[in-house]
Amino acid sequence: MWHRDPMNLTRRSWYLLAIIVPVIAWLIGVGQLASRWDSVHEAKPIPIGGAFDAEGQSVVVFTDFIQPDREILCSVTRPKDHQQDIDKPPVDISVDYDATRWHLIGLLDKGQDKMSIACEPEDGLTDPASYAYAVTPSTFEKKISSDFIVWGGIAFGFLIALVIGYARFHHILRGD
Repeated sequence: MWHRDPMNLTRRSWYLLAIIVPVIAWLIGVGQLASRWDSVHEAKPIPIGGAFDAEGQSVVVFTDFIQPDREILCSVTRPKDHQQDIDKPPVDISVDYDATRWHLIGLLDKGQDKMSIACEPEDGLTDPASYAYAVTPSTFEKKISSDFIVWGGIAFGFLIALVIGYARFHHILRGD
C-alpha cells in the first residue's frame, strides 16, 4: 500500500520537482536581471562635461565610436573623496539618441551629487570619440532580488532533493 501513496517521497516524480524548481527560479531570476537593462535602453545620453547630480541612482557611460583595439578608461573625477574607476558593463547595448548611436562602455551602480566623469584611452594618444553619460534609476535592487530568486530556487530544489534522499534511505532500510 505504501508504494501507491501519491505523497510517497520515494516516487521518481519527486525528482522531477527537485529539478524543475531551480530551473523555473533560474528563468524568473534571469528575466528579472535582464529587466535591469531596460532603463539603459531608454537612456538619453548627455555629453560629458561638468558636474551633475546622481545621488541614489545609477550612471551609465556611452561612446559614439567603438575602439575595440584600445582600452578606454572611465572614472569618477569628482567629488574627490569618491574617485573611482567605472566598471565595464557585462552586456553590449547601443542607444540611438539625437541622430547618434551611443554604445555602452561603463556602469556605476551608485552615483553621487555634484559628480564628474572623465574617459580617456589608456594609451594616451589622440581620441576621436565622444563620450556621454546618463543617470538611470538604480538597478542594484533588481540584481539583489534576481540573485535571491535564483539562489533561493537552487537551495529549495536542493532541499527537496535532500528530503527525497532521506525518505529513500529510510525506505531502503525498512525494506519496503
